Amino acid sequence: MDKILIIDDDLDFIQMLTIKFRLDGYEVFSATSGWEGIRMAYECHPDVILLDIMMPETDGFDTCHNLRRMTNTPILILTARSAESDVIRGLYQGADDFLSKPFRHDVLDARIRALLRRARDPQQQPAKANQYSDDIMSIDLDSQYIVSLGKRQKLTPTERDILSILLNSVDRSATYQELAMRFWGRYDQNAKESLAVHITSLRKKMRTLCDALYDHEYIQNQWGVGYLFVPRKLGQPQ
Repeated sequence: MDKILIIDDDLDFIQMLTIKFRLDGYEVFSATSGWEGIRMAYECHPDVILLDIMMPETDGFDTCHNLRRMTNTPILILTARSAESDVIRGLYQGADDFLSKPFRHDVLDARIRALLRRARDPQQQPAKANQYSDDIMSIDLDSQYIVSLGKRQKLTPTERDILSILLNSVDRSATYQELAMRFWGRYDQNAKESLAVHITSLRKKMRTLCDALYDHEYIQNQWGVGYLFVPRKLGQPQ
C-alpha cells in the first residue's frame, strides 16, 4: 500500500483528499504545518508528498527545502499560487512537479502515478554517462551536485534524471515528447510547461554557480524539437 503525506493548513481540503485516497487504496498521513510535515515524513516514510505553499510560520518553499535535505521522496506542490516565478522557486527548492488549485482529481491521480512509477522503476533512471566536467563546471549525477570553483548546487531527483537523458543524448536533441512521456507519462501542454520550468530551474542553478565567468548555455533549446546539452569546449574564452 503506497503512502501519501499531505501537508496543508486547510483541514477541509485534507479531509477531502484523505477520503478520496483511502478509497483508492492509499495509506494517508497528514500535517497542517511545515514542521509537522517534516516530522511526519521522518516518521512514516511516505512514497509521495503533496505540499501546499501558503502556510503560516514555515511556508511550503522552506518546507520543501528542508524535506529535500532529508529525503528523495517525490514532492508534488499543490497550490493556488500558479505564477511561473512561484513554480520555479518551488522546483528550485526540490519539488518534482506542481499542480494548480483547483484541479481535477483524475489529473492529480495521473501526476501521483507518474511520480510513483518514476521513483521505483529502474528503467526510468538510466545513466550511461553520469558525470560531466570541463574547465569551469562539473556534474556528478551520483551525488546529485553540480560544482564550479568550489561552490556547488544540489540537483533535485527530477533535475538529475533530466540531465541524465541530456548527457546521454549529446549528439542529438532530447525531444519534448520523449522527456514529457518519460517523466509525466503524457505529452500535453501541462507536461511541456512542467518540463520548461524544470529546465529553467536547472539553468538558474548553473548560472548561479558560474554565469559571471563565461558566456555559454549548457542546455540549449532546439525550437520545435526539444533540448540539447552542449558541452563547453576546453579553452573557450571566459
